[in-house]
Amino acid sequence: MLLRSRPLETGRTASTGPAHGKFAVLYLLLTKILREKVMAAAKLDFERFVRWLYSAGRPAQPDVRKLAVLCLQNFEELATTTRNRSQRSVYLVGLARNSLNQIEDIAPAEAQDAVVDAWPWKRLREFTLGPFRGFRTPEVFDLTKQVVLFYGPNGSGKTSLCEGLEYALLGEVEEADSKRINARTYLANLHARRFAEPTLSATDHQGNSFNVDANLDAYRFCFVEKNRIDAFSRLAARPAAQRAELIATLFGMEQFNEFVGHFNENIDGQLVLVGTKQDSLNAKRTALAADQQTVVAEAQALQSLTAEEAALAVEYAAGITFEALKQLIGSVDAPGRLQELDAILERVPPALVGITRQELVDSLDMVVRHQTTVDTTEAALRARSDQVSFKGLYAAVLALREPTGERCPACDTPLAGPVHVRTNPYEKATAGLEELRELGVLQETHRTAQRDVEQAARELQQLLATVSNFLTVQHEQHTGVAQFVSGLRAAPVGKWWGPLATQHPASDMESNLFDELLGVADRIEAQDAATRQAHLDREPFANERRRLHEFQLKVQALNLRRQQLMDSVAAARGRIAAFDVANAQLIAEAGQERIAIDRDAPLKATYDRFLAQLRAYRDQLPGQLMAGLNETALNLYNAFNRNDLDADKLAALHLPVAAEEKIEIAFRGVPDRRVDALHVLSEGHIRCLGLAILLAKAVNMRCPTIVFDDAINAIDHDHRGGIREALFENETFAETQFIVTCHSNEFIKDIQQHLPVARRNECAVYLLRHHTGDHQPRVSRNIPSANYIGKARAAREALNDRDALAASRQALEMLSEKIWWWLVSHDLGVLTVPLVGVGAEPALRNLCEALAKRLRDAKTFSHANREPLLAALERILGIPATNLVWTYLNKGTHEEADRDDFDGEQVESVVKTLEEIAGLDLRRGR
Repeated sequence: MLLRSRPLETGRTASTGPAHGKFAVLYLLLTKILREKVMAAAKLDFERFVRWLYSAGRPAQPDVRKLAVLCLQNFEELATTTRNRSQRSVYLVGLARNSLNQIEDIAPAEAQDAVVDAWPWKRLREFTLGPFRGFRTPEVFDLTKQVVLFYGPNGSGKTSLCEGLEYALLGEVEEADSKRINARTYLANLHARRFAEPTLSATDHQGNSFNVDANLDAYRFCFVEKNRIDAFSRLAARPAAQRAELIATLFGMEQFNEFVGHFNENIDGQLVLVGTKQDSLNAKRTALAADQQTVVAEAQALQSLTAEEAALAVEYAAGITFEALKQLIGSVDAPGRLQELDAILERVPPALVGITRQELVDSLDMVVRHQTTVDTTEAALRARSDQVSFKGLYAAVLALREPTGERCPACDTPLAGPVHVRTNPYEKATAGLEELRELGVLQETHRTAQRDVEQAARELQQLLATVSNFLTVQHEQHTGVAQFVSGLRAAPVGKWWGPLATQHPASDMESNLFDELLGVADRIEAQDAATRQAHLDREPFANERRRLHEFQLKVQALNLRRQQLMDSVAAARGRIAAFDVANAQLIAEAGQERIAIDRDAPLKATYDRFLAQLRAYRDQLPGQLMAGLNETALNLYNAFNRNDLDADKLAALHLPVAAEEKIEIAFRGVPDRRVDALHVLSEGHIRCLGLAILLAKAVNMRCPTIVFDDAINAIDHDHRGGIREALFENETFAETQFIVTCHSNEFIKDIQQHLPVARRNECAVYLLRHHTGDHQPRVSRNIPSANYIGKARAAREALNDRDALAASRQALEMLSEKIWWWLVSHDLGVLTVPLVGVGAEPALRNLCEALAKRLRDAKTFSHANREPLLAALERILGIPATNLVWTYLNKGTHEEADRDDFDGEQVESVVKTLEEIAGLDLRRGR
């Protein structure tokens, strides 16, 4: 298919007028309209898929075939959808639900039409174009020649011409579809505001003329476009997973690839496959069954509860009933034993005071006893007070021994020596302290007794404070004991307990105070005894209440279970009675859902199988397209790369037959090693490989005409000579008609120069140029041949000998190069040629002389061309010397004023000699 991305050609119709501006706006609006007609190529490929499904040997899948036929019948609408947001699956599911059952399992007429077995024409004849794209008015082109060349600058109408041929042969223009522009909008001439369908006639094999009917499937491989080769050259930069797509693109199958790619992985989201309504209904029915079981089991459940209640009552006390147990537990409205126990236990006895008569007596006696010891030791210490002073003195003397040394601490007299003290003070102090040891014991006893008195007094005070608290609780703060205690300081000193001591010589009042204290102690002791007995009496009541509380919880649990049972039975009866009414809508929806599932489940299976078959067919397309092209493509590739080293030419080419396979090649240098072509070939070589594959497909299809839409410009300059030779000088395309558009005048000229003599008159050249204001490309027909020998012959026939000689000189330059390459192909290409300087080209005569010498010296070279070629070269060079051919070649290229006319016979000899050389088969390797 044609894959172009060029600007719109209008023949340079730029204008600034108001009318043009309005029309330009209108045109821009029209170009935004999404295409109304779907990709015809994709539809055609899908028709082939349907035919493939119905082909013999395929397993019968009526549902898949019917779905495929349904898609084919609605292809235009289906192809406008994409997989985005499941557009394709939403549309397809709706279509299948409504119409799939009405489809018959019969191959439709569209799928039964096969590609023509034989080409209806031998050569295209006449082509009328316009209004169409860049052509404003009709233009007629004569296509009767075998080689028809169109050249001109960019924007002169070449692309419009090719698109016209595309429309005439294929019935569509791919560029319109790829740009999503309405075909009539895209094809209309901007200024005529319409387009007329091009007309194309051809000559059949019997020589009759007829109008060609468009056939996309049959004629698609007649076109070779620059964009296809450009896309193929980018294969190496694509991930391996995308290479199969670009191989399909090379053959114009990308629209079908895109169409297949927009089918969603599944259509589950648009189908009803799971019975959610039925599941909900089943869940409700399951719950209803549970309700029915609840009602049926009511009596047994009540009986079981009654038995548990009776067992609980017996567990509490033998012979008691459950109702009697509930009466014991009681309630707020009907108090029972439990409430009675609560009242009993709420009466709290007074707290224990913890003081007894004996405790007070013992505490007071202890204080008095320790105080007696203190008094006794104090008296003894007073009696020995002088000893106390000496004890201090002796201790002070001994403390001065170390600082004063061996001297008396009082008079500083030495302890020994000529002059010394009479009595050693330290020895005397030590002896004195030993004598006073008993006094120290007495002092320690006194200190201990004082501490004991203080401790006993504190304990007695604490007991009296407790008594005071008791009296305060009893509201007896006015009593003597209470007043005595409250009058004490926080830390009383002295013999504050004296008024209470019985042995103390006291008045009657004081004795009464102690007796009063003992009376209070007796009362406290009696109260504590009563409290202890009250605690002992409360324990059975507390145990009974605790047990009743435990059974109260069990009774409440049984009551709750009975109430829950009654509530659940009542609710179950209500739900059973209202089920059909409450779920009427769900029951209806579940019924409709079952119908939908029965309808959609087979549709899911059908779609899954259909998509698998469609993808399998798409994946095998590259293999089908490549089948049988290996040898032809290899030969063409090597011909394109004629100047490469022989080791760098291909020994084998393996085109992929499955989507995951690679294009593998083997070089002549290492014929047993296969490598990935896209990894090792340069971009220029990959482009040559793409062109070779396209041309091999055209050869395989026996295409009588091949249209090159600017394809030569996709190939680098180094390979154009090889491509030209392979196309126009090779027997492979001896019967093929070529229509070539190219903006390179030099390439057009080279084609004409190297055409074989037999085909030289089978070439027509058109020149397309920009318009001059009428928005119609200027078409120049009958462009004189650029072939130098042809130009020389035409000038000779017009008796224009100077132009004939000038053209002959150019022809000889071309032929000498051709002869040299021919010798190179026979390993005779090494020449000795003098040069005038560094980097200079060989002079033409020097080159011709070197070629002639190489032929003369090659005695063992046996070839039919050797002798005729050598004779022609010697004639050109003026051998023998009387020959004036070379002189005329030189004079014919230089301007000379007032010179005599050339000798016509000599000019004829020059032209004829060059025609003889051109008539030899000097192709490389021949």
